[in-house]
Amino acid sequence: MKKSKLILFTLLFLSLAVSAFSHEEEEEKWRNFEITGFGAFSIPTGAIKDWSDSMGAKTGISFGGAGGYYFSDNLCLGVYFQYSQLGMEIYERNHRLYDAGAYLKYAFTGESNFEPYLKVSAGALFPKFATWVGPIRTRLRELSYDPGFKGSLSAGLLYYTSDYGGIYIEAGYNYASVKDKEAVYHSEKYFFEDNANYLDIKAGILVFFGPEE
Repeated sequence: MKKSKLILFTLLFLSLAVSAFSHEEEEEKWRNFEITGFGAFSIPTGAIKDWSDSMGAKTGISFGGAGGYYFSDNLCLGVYFQYSQLGMEIYERNHRLYDAGAYLKYAFTGESNFEPYLKVSAGALFPKFATWVGPIRTRLRELSYDPGFKGSLSAGLLYYTSDYGGIYIEAGYNYASVKDKEAVYHSEKYFFEDNANYLDIKAGILVFFGPEE
């Protein structure tokens, strides 16, 4: 993804967030907050999958949580945290991804027990990539690289199991700007070769909290 597209994505997210904060329509809300916990399969694509001769990541697992505030019954702004662990085909080390940020969610409400939604998120990714180190690159270590911008677009479907909660599935595309990010091991610098892209498929539990009486 070019820098211009990254900037446009960020501006879009910020404009949506500002729109949410400036929402002035007075209406009766039946929900104020949401809290969710989830597990996921993370499917690497591109450079992180093909990186450095058999070092590429394979499908791994993720888990995390999120919480948000509803400005209306449709529009929610919140924060999230996610941890992902991606193994490799041959080696026992892992690529580990820690990311946190904010999300904006639009829910398509109706009379059905099913509620589809769209979500955009932006934040920071703190990667820990398995890397060959040493004078002749014979030791494999998990190095913490500098954080980079992380953005994602997701679509999901919530199924209500009660008036104030349910279970959901969600699929998303994730982009992390980690090209040329630096790690240091025994005073030697290492650089990641490209940006990281991956898909994730989440399943989780969501609980709503209504307005005060």
